[in-house]
Formats: sequence, structure tokens, C-alpha cells
Amino acid sequence: MVNPVMPDEAALLELLNSAPIVDGVPTDELRGAGATDWLRAHDIPGTPAAAREVRDAIAGVVRGQAPAAGLQRFVADVRQVPVVGESGVEWKLEGTRFAARVVLAWAAVQGRLRPCENDAECTLFLIDRSKANARRWCSMSTCGNRLKARRHQDRLRST
Repeated sequence: MVNPVMPDEAALLELLNSAPIVDGVPTDELRGAGATDWLRAHDIPGTPAAAREVRDAIAGVVRGQAPAAGLQRFVADVRQVPVVGESGVEWKLEGTRFAARVVLAWAAVQGRLRPCENDAECTLFLIDRSKANARRWCSMSTCGNRLKARRHQDRLRST
């Protein structure tokens, strides 16, 4: 059974993967003339600068380049309040701007969210939903095959 991707997890992954390497050239969908259109197309509210700020902060934490405490500023105004309804008490989050929602999504997939291991040619992230939690590449057909082929060639050369 495939686990469905929750909307905020999908937004988190879209946001993190908005700065790919295309044909060997680093790109950034959140810079330049098309940045606002990209945000709108992905249903991400706010400005490109705000989206870049939270993206870069989360990416730094996932890559081990920054402490997770640096994400506190994005969730500082989030509060959980009880709401009494017909089915009892439910908890509702208040103050969940987009930045807070993606930080909360990061917290939910922490340990399963990781950068692609093809760090020389790829800047993408993946959420590993495999049972063994052992997925290594954003795509087996691209990054995985490239690295496996490169390792194979290296072994052939060394013999």
C-alpha cells in the first residue's frame, strides 16, 4: 500500500525542490521574473523572498548545515486550541502561516526527509516512505542509475 502524501508534505517537498540543477546548471524557481507565477502555480502564498527564507532554513537543517532551533522563528506564533464539537474535543492549530505549515510538515517527516545522495549533481530532496527507510536517491532512473554506473566503471578501472 502506498502512503498518500499529505498536502503540507507535498508543499514542503515542492518548496525544497524549487532549486534544482538542470543540465548541470543550478537554478532557482524562486528568483527572477517567474518566481511569483511559480508560487501561484504551486498554491504557495506569500512572496518569493519569504518562500526562499523558509526553504533555505529547512534545507540547511535537513542537510545538517544548521541547527533545527533556527526554525523556531517560523512557528513562534503557532498555538493549539481546543474546539468542542459534536464528537468531543478536537485540537486546532492557530497562526499557521505557510512557513509554519511547512516547518510542521518537516517535523512530521523528520527522519524520512533527506537530500538525494547524488550531491555532486543533484540538489533535490525526497521523503522516504519505504518500509526499510533506506531510499537514497530522488529518482532511481536518474540519480540512482548515474551513481551505480559510475561506481561500476570505477570498479572496472581499478581492476
